[in-house]
Amino acid sequence: MHVILIIYLQEVTLIKYFTVENFRSIKNESVLEFDVNLKKGIACPAHPLIGLAGANASGKTALLQALSFVFWFLKDSFLTQEPDEEIPLDAFCTQKHLPTRFLMIFSHNTLIENQKKRIDYEYQLCINKEKVLSESLHYSHQNAERQCAYIREDKTVKFGEQISKISTSGLRQNSSIISYAAQDDTQVIAKSCKEYIVHSNVSHGGFREEHFKPQRLEKMIEDEYFQTRLPAFLPIADVGIETVALKKADEEELNKLLAALQNLDDENKERLPEKLLDMLQTKTEFDRKQLVFTHQIEGHLIDFSSPERESAGTLQFLILLYRILSTLENGHLLILDEIELKLHQNLIAFLIGLFQNPDENSNCAQLIFSFHNAAFMELLMPEQLWFAEKNDEGQTELFSAADFQDIKDLHQKNLEKLYRLGRFGATPRGL
Repeated sequence: MHVILIIYLQEVTLIKYFTVENFRSIKNESVLEFDVNLKKGIACPAHPLIGLAGANASGKTALLQALSFVFWFLKDSFLTQEPDEEIPLDAFCTQKHLPTRFLMIFSHNTLIENQKKRIDYEYQLCINKEKVLSESLHYSHQNAERQCAYIREDKTVKFGEQISKISTSGLRQNSSIISYAAQDDTQVIAKSCKEYIVHSNVSHGGFREEHFKPQRLEKMIEDEYFQTRLPAFLPIADVGIETVALKKADEEELNKLLAALQNLDDENKERLPEKLLDMLQTKTEFDRKQLVFTHQIEGHLIDFSSPERESAGTLQFLILLYRILSTLENGHLLILDEIELKLHQNLIAFLIGLFQNPDENSNCAQLIFSFHNAAFMELLMPEQLWFAEKNDEGQTELFSAADFQDIKDLHQKNLEKLYRLGRFGATPRGL
């Protein structure tokens, strides 16, 4: 028995194929292919950009939630679920008694036996709110034969020939065998899966808007890579900000405050809050850096140290830009619902386009996003443009623009125009 030696390179996470059945508004098995009709010369094994359009309540969020759920369950369910906790799963309303099924093929670049190879993983999961009914993970690299890592049927686990056997006595029915095995250093395949980095603004309950907190942006600004890239993007965004930085309180102004404090009589000092007096006298609070937005106003550079004075769109732009640049730099997967929230369409189009730019996306990062603005369709090939639509039975159906093979020369057509003419469907029926 031996274990494959894996040395981690730059993390590259790409979804190539995904199916889901009996999840929220998705009743029947729905298939999404992310590696169809790839351009020649592209090093990435799947499209770096996948867009999902459709009317409100058509099931777009349900699909993105399914993707986020599978990655969470695969990677983190053992450490984030209490032993007797119910699995946060929501089956289709008329068949709660039936299991939910997922199949996902995703790709990862690793170094095996001193050679850089791409590993393809195939993960299958059959589950209900109480427990895992079945689960399996297979893997293959380049032209090598597909191999088994784990096969699980209820409480019984079979290990592949290349996988070291470990005790499964601690495996719980509400967690993945992958997330459980990844706690053991001998389980290199499971640990490799756990190292996949997926960012998402979709939680178990659906879309989760990221509310701005100063501490969050402070952490972003402290990121060295983000600091180097931000100056180039602020003029493009045209939000009126010259710089965003962490600065200490002005020393001269602080000394003026201290001098004024010394001139106060005891009666007036007693009227000042004790915390403020201590802060002024010790300077402890002023040693902490503050978030400062510098604006160009009437020919002058003016600092604003209160994020509340910035527009919601400005703050949303900074959060989104940080997520996108971090994803591109590290070759991660980013899942975003309602991508155009609070931002101008031209700015979003520019940010989305970074994933299609090989100079910006040399690490094969992937963005899967939902949107309402049909103008974004011009950034996508038919294979990259997917739709969610509810049928007369209230069931979500998923399909891509490439499925419309009756449209002649589809790859030369204006996809936005075809959508507006109703050629693809997936629009509000009452309009």
